[in-house]
Amino acid sequence: MFKRNVLLSASLLILAVAMAPSFAVAAGRDDVASGKTQVVARAGSREITLSELRLEIARLGLSPSEPASERAALQSLVNRAILAHAAREAKLQRKPEAMARMYAAQDQALADYYLALASQPAEPTRNEIDDYIRKNPSLFAKRKVYDFIILSMDTENFREKALTPLFDKEPDFSRLASVLEKAGANYAIATVTQSGAAFPEPIRVQLAQYAARDNIVLKGDSQTQIMKIVGVRNDAQSPEAWPPIARRLLIEKSAAERAEAFLARLKAKTDIAYYRPSATPPAQAAPKAR
Repeated sequence: MFKRNVLLSASLLILAVAMAPSFAVAAGRDDVASGKTQVVARAGSREITLSELRLEIARLGLSPSEPASERAALQSLVNRAILAHAAREAKLQRKPEAMARMYAAQDQALADYYLALASQPAEPTRNEIDDYIRKNPSLFAKRKVYDFIILSMDTENFREKALTPLFDKEPDFSRLASVLEKAGANYAIATVTQSGAAFPEPIRVQLAQYAARDNIVLKGDSQTQIMKIVGVRNDAQSPEAWPPIARRLLIEKSAAERAEAFLARLKAKTDIAYYRPSATPPAQAAPKAR
């Protein structure tokens, strides 16, 4: 028997994608679409290449197969080019704070590139791919799409024992909302439809066991969200589409694990000392005196 309400860290909640402001771009070249040039856009005198576009897609964590990814990444590059040009005209690059930011950005880019090279995983075998598909039915054969009603409220007003009976077995949040209104508590209700495959593994595994009227409670420091399932439908793709998806997920998982292990080895070989108590990792010993 599974518990109807599960408390999970709010950090597992899927974040919404913020839309960046768009800027006008000079007319592109006619031969870009034909592949005769690597230039995909121009912002003033700054030409933006296809290689830069692909790097920006990766930097933003967007899916290369999604048509909207190229548009979002290109707008990001154009915005950056326009702002950087305006900043140079204002001679901001000479200011100490700007120089510190540029050095930090350079270090970050170099560190990211080195870590990506060092953590490059081996190509998964077909047996590994098949095994991953078999062990993760919620991503493949038994993948489902869920309809949710989500009630958000201040965590300071969330009293689990008192409020749970008001929504636990209810079809919606009518009873809970009525009580919150009488108490003058702030809350908001929204509806969302989402594939279970889009959730982090801990939530996805829990969802696979749930049905309509079951709930997941995401309790954060300031906000608590109650996700009530109001509908569940099959969302399985054709089996022919499973291996490429499984391969990509295996590579991403292996790369993350290798990156974590590689960084841990580097830290173990490096003399690291923390001198600011408020910023010292909990697992570290007391900071050395200076």
